[in-house]
Amino acid sequence: MYQLVTESLLGIRLEVDQLRIEPRLPRAWRDLTVHYRYRETVYHLQVKNLGGTISRVVCDGVEQANHRIPLQDDRQDHHVEIDLGGS
Repeated sequence: MYQLVTESLLGIRLEVDQLRIEPRLPRAWRDLTVHYRYRETVYHLQVKNLGGTISRVVCDGVEQANHRIPLQDDRQDHHVEIDLGGS
């Protein structure tokens, strides 16, 4: 069930050493927080939903041009901001 929700509704997919995000959230869901564990490392994903597709992905203060989250198993917390802008 967890995998169904994370992959279909949240659109979170593991691709080798990165996360691809393609959320399909209801417009009424204004924000969402997900704590994703990659081996011994936790990624805190904060999604801001203004409706539409991904407009910005920022991982630890660095904007990701390809809208994917690079994963590393360094046992430190990482913070990710995902903005869904109007389109």
